[in-house]
Amino acid sequence: MVRIVTAKIQHIEAVVDIFCAAFHKSITFFTPDISNVREAFKDFFGLLMETFNGGFMVALNEGEVCGYIIMADDVRRLWVKAIFSGFIFKIAAKALRGIYGIGLATIYKVVKNKLYYLKFEISTEKTAQLLSIAVHPSHHGKGIGKKLLEAGLKYIKCMGIKKIKLEVRPDNKSALSIYEKYGFQKVGKAKDLQGDWLIMVKEL
Repeated sequence: MVRIVTAKIQHIEAVVDIFCAAFHKSITFFTPDISNVREAFKDFFGLLMETFNGGFMVALNEGEVCGYIIMADDVRRLWVKAIFSGFIFKIAAKALRGIYGIGLATIYKVVKNKLYYLKFEISTEKTAQLLSIAVHPSHHGKGIGKKLLEAGLKYIKCMGIKKIKLEVRPDNKSALSIYEKYGFQKVGKAKDLQGDWLIMVKEL
């Protein structure tokens, strides 16, 4: 039986595995060797866990992490945490020392991509946001993604937040279908270095 629980530090390794499997194409847009950047992903997911705490959940199937979801009550808190905790300087130092296995060109692409996103965040009203959701390919078709989404929506609703948004690639038809089923509506578009995103919003 699948259980949805708040993520803990011991789940990070499995979450990174799922992230790499689910978003392989996006990762290789920045670097061809995924194995070299796993440490960076572990650090970043650790930051997300510290920032959003109960909004970071995993799906457990007999103790195995088979999916995750990250719900941000206010995504601006991530930037505040990253800057004032020294996280940005820490990852920059690690990258420059070669710990992440990526060079300055890759760092530039990642930062530039995130600046596109930051510009978009500043120009929109404050809402909760579904930052990331993924299920390991070996567990697809079991309804785990829907359980994670339901848990995430319940979490945001319990916080008294009335609106939640997400971004999804226009060609991700399966995700679009699920989001529309749960009441998300298309309200616009955003763009990063890899292309367009559809912006979807749900009133809670």
